[in-house]
Formats: sequence, C-alpha cells, structure tokens
Amino acid sequence: MVLNKFERMEKIDSYEPCPCGSEKNFKFCCYQKARNGKGKTTINLEEYTDSRLHHEITKVWDDTDFKVCLGFNPEECKPLIKSAHAIQNNRILNRISEDGHVYTISSTVSKKGIDPVFKKVSKNKASTFFGFCDYHDTELFKQIELEDYVGSPLQNFLFAFRGFCLEYHRKIRKMNTIRNHIKKNPALLLEPFGIHNYRVAQFDIEDSIIEYEIFKEDYSNGKFDNLVTIHRNLNFEVDFAISSAFAVKDDLLGNEINNIFSIESEIVPNIYINIFPIEDGTTIILSYNKRYDNVYNQLFEQIKVLDDDHLIKYLNFLVINYTENVFLSPRLIDSMDKKQKDSLLQSFQTSMLPEKTLELIIEDQYFKFNLFQKTNKVIN
Repeated sequence: MVLNKFERMEKIDSYEPCPCGSEKNFKFCCYQKARNGKGKTTINLEEYTDSRLHHEITKVWDDTDFKVCLGFNPEECKPLIKSAHAIQNNRILNRISEDGHVYTISSTVSKKGIDPVFKKVSKNKASTFFGFCDYHDTELFKQIELEDYVGSPLQNFLFAFRGFCLEYHRKIRKMNTIRNHIKKNPALLLEPFGIHNYRVAQFDIEDSIIEYEIFKEDYSNGKFDNLVTIHRNLNFEVDFAISSAFAVKDDLLGNEINNIFSIESEIVPNIYINIFPIEDGTTIILSYNKRYDNVYNQLFEQIKVLDDDHLIKYLNFLVINYTENVFLSPRLIDSMDKKQKDSLLQSFQTSMLPEKTLELIIEDQYFKFNLFQKTNKVIN
C-alpha cells in the first residue's frame, strides 16, 4: 500500500526505503533500533561548552558536502567537480568586496540557542558549491559569464537555473544532515518532530527533482521563453548580490499564494531572483516558469507596476526574509549603525522563528534597514 502525503507525515511506512539512506526497507533497517532507543537521550548538553557545541554543529553541516554535476548532458561531464560560484566572482563579487572579502549572514550556536551574525568570507569562497564539473561550469554558462546581460531568454534561463542549482544542492545537504542524525538516533523516526523534519526535507527534494526536470526539458527543447521574467535596472550600484530560488508565501496585498508549509500541493514552485551591481547601475532579474502562472502571475503583475522606490522596499524584505545566498559588501555593513545591523540580523532570523516578528514590530526593529542604500564606493 502506498501512503498519501498526509499519511506519510504521520509515520514511516515499514516497507519504504529507510530514512537513514541505506536503501533497505525501514522494517529491516532502523525500525528495531528506533524501538530500542525510544525515550533515551543521546546528548547531554551540560557536557558541552558553547564553543564545542558550535564546532560540533558546524562539523555536522560540513560533513554533508558532496560533489555532483547538475549539467544536463552527463556524457559531456569532465571528472573534476568544481567549487562553482552561483554568483560570478570577477564580475559581481569583485565589485562588492573589500580587500577580497564580503560578508554573509551566518549563525553562532550555544546552549541558549542560535544567533545570527555577520561573517566575513573570502570572495573566492562566497556562494560556492560543488554542483558542476569543469566543462559544464565553463560551457553551460558562457552567455552570462562572458557577455553583458541584455535580457535575452537564454540569459534569464541561465541565471535562474544557476540559483536554483545552488538551492537544490543545499536541500540535499539538509537531507543528509537529517540522515546523519537518524543514524545516531534512530528513535527520531518514531517521534512526530523527527518524522516531520524528515518529510519536509523529502518533499523539498521531490519538488526540486520536478523543477530540475522542467529546466532540463526546456533547455533540451530551446524553450527559454517558458520563463516569465521581470527585468529592472537601477541607476546606482548596490553593495550586495544575490542568486537564489525560493517559494513566496504571500503577494503584495498579503494574500496567500503558496502555503509553503502545506503537503496538499503537488509542488510548491519557486521564483528565481538575481540582483547584482554593474558599472554605474544595478540589475534585477525576477523569474518563474509559466507552468505556474496560476501561482505567480498575480504577484508579478503587482511587481511590474511598482516604481523603483516601492520595488526596492519590497525586495529589501524579500531578500532577507526568504534567502540565504546573499552577500554583503563591508562598505554596506560599515555604513549601518548598530540599530540597523541588529534589525537586519534579527529580521533575517524571523524566517526561522516567525514568533520573533511581533517582538521586532513592537520594538520598531522589523526590517529597519535598507540593503539598497548608497555608500562611498571604491572598486578594487
């Protein structure tokens, strides 16, 4: 018997592949270990210092990294899998870096919880992932790596696809993190929160597989205009860059267009966002696949009629609320006062802790910063 999505959220079926990733049926893999371990505590946090806890959590994530080529033609792959940039290094990251470094929003872990922090990283490592072989990273993206953006359907497709691939790779890593926890504590598979976390990661990957196949089909058929794209230029350079894919929950009027926590939909589709500085300007590219007009058409019609000021205000919210792959110039961070920096970090955290939203609104700290503010810029 095949469980539907609602049933799958309630339990792990005895004869489905074991969530630990062994490819054996759950009944013949982790089921008995889960029963034997139920109710037992595997970690005593009192034995950990904050620094050790942070190190252990960081290591868990680092250990999930893996190499794969997401190019469309496997027969063309070269053996070397590169640490590929989702955001162009020389053309984009170089414009926002200072002394070869940029900021990202990271986290510190302690026994009190998780706190967001600004972390300085080398621009050579910013926005990198092991997602393409040397051949595909070079050949597939030539139209956006070597040529200026002119808004062609192929360029829109490639920008969207690269941001999607980064997020797809991360979702697999998140699943690997959960599987590693399950291997250490199989009893999680008998607990509602353990099942929930596994299923959410599983559904995310199932959605991504569907989306990847859509990209592959459109690429094979040359249907690059299947993406609906909004392109806007600003007449000044921003001091941040982003390339990402995510599902948007509400439209500009607050109407729900995606229940991102729902299991009813066959797929929760993404929009694709790229924002980056160019000489004396900024390029903004927003796209979605027209197969999902029923989800995103109204939102994009609302965005199209926004003037630059209102578009900036909306994107300021969208970038921090929905994405992780955003990199900030030290110039931008240095230009902010303490209240603005705190607001940025705490507002970023509300995407993971929605209950903080009301607290920040009461404190007048909810999104009280502007990623698009102009700074004194000297290009390296």
